[in-house]
Amino acid sequence: MTLQLALDRTMRLMRDELDASTPDDALLAALIETEVAIVADSSNLASHSAQTAFMTLAMLMARSGHRVHLVAPDILLAAAQPPVPAGLMITGLLAVGRDLLPGITFSSAMPADPVDLVVTLGDTETSLRGRAMISVNADDWTGRLSPPARAIRWRAGRWPLGAMAAAAMAATEAFKIAMRKIVRHARNPAVMMETFAPSTDIEFALAPAGTPMVSALGEFDCVSGGAITQSALFALTRLPEVRGHARVIEPEFADLTNLNRYMLLLRSHFGAQKAKDLEEMCAGTGLAVTPIPERFGPETANSIGLSEVVLVGVDDIPSRWLVQRGWPAWLGVGATTHWSAMASFHVPGTDGCAECLHPDDDPADAPIPTVAFVSFWAGLLTATYFLRHRAGVLGAALPDQQIYATPLRPESPIWAIVPKRPSCPTCASLRSSAQV
Repeated sequence: MTLQLALDRTMRLMRDELDASTPDDALLAALIETEVAIVADSSNLASHSAQTAFMTLAMLMARSGHRVHLVAPDILLAAAQPPVPAGLMITGLLAVGRDLLPGITFSSAMPADPVDLVVTLGDTETSLRGRAMISVNADDWTGRLSPPARAIRWRAGRWPLGAMAAAAMAATEAFKIAMRKIVRHARNPAVMMETFAPSTDIEFALAPAGTPMVSALGEFDCVSGGAITQSALFALTRLPEVRGHARVIEPEFADLTNLNRYMLLLRSHFGAQKAKDLEEMCAGTGLAVTPIPERFGPETANSIGLSEVVLVGVDDIPSRWLVQRGWPAWLGVGATTHWSAMASFHVPGTDGCAECLHPDDDPADAPIPTVAFVSFWAGLLTATYFLRHRAGVLGAALPDQQIYATPLRPESPIWAIVPKRPSCPTCASLRSSAQV
């Protein structure tokens, strides 16, 4: 099992920006030679949300092959943080780090020399020097990056959604550094430097301020056990006192190329049935998972029978149409394309459906280029829509029915309705059934 194979999907995405002759060794070196220190003190780590930010940031960076130093006290975790076991935070992260990408581990040692990036939690002070330095912070639904000189004490309490947004933004900054290291191989160096320019003073709101916080998730289905679903479940299992039951419909088995972005997958689980592995990883969190190791398709749609609430993270676009044609009471869809993440929700009889939004199939036999932070954003955005629905504040005809975000430039998300397409076959099927 090789690191290059584990990072194959990431390197395929990197090649979007690079000359075709760029050797794999150059891409791999840029990733693994990017060195980051995550620094926090006990005061800024006191809350569950702060611990979630620290853990999420570390795991996202490690899944991109970066060398990560964990400079923080080994405190007792306040709540579940799968796939890290309950107990001490740094001890658990070090153990999990030995079971992620081949040859990539966390370090709890203080770096002797300046590193590429120092990320401090809240107003943690440090003598460490980084060629770039940022502070992360969060409110309940909003993540923030700021220069250390403007840092304040960690703000969020137990609710961890904004914390995960902050972690995802900071992990993206580390990846940008890796990309800037190989700008000499770029097809267009000026465009590449602009695309991967740092974001040092930015915030991202997942939901409007004051959105209710709910942990009672009820019954729901997940179509696919892949990267987007894993990221959504990663987020949902971290809710305080979470309660719920999810069925995961997924026939495939984990392989090494999944490790770069599957947030709940460990290398020792290579070859495990994905849905059953998620059942194990979520056990004990309050969110129970029932695996359904079948492929969702026309021949199984009726036999499986979908719940009233469905989250879809499958790459196959016709599968999204098929789920939509079952007309669940509420449908959330997460997706990625290259450097961008998107999510949407759909309610029968209102604005556009999943096929209105994704009307064209995009069949591809080659492995899909992906990276940890993009897949994570898609899952986090989908989980946020779901939580807003469960809170009773996400219904029909909202102007933010869909979001298209490019994490490289988090300052520019696009929120919009999904317009109905007059020729949409799926919407026509709803009209036909209503007339019967």
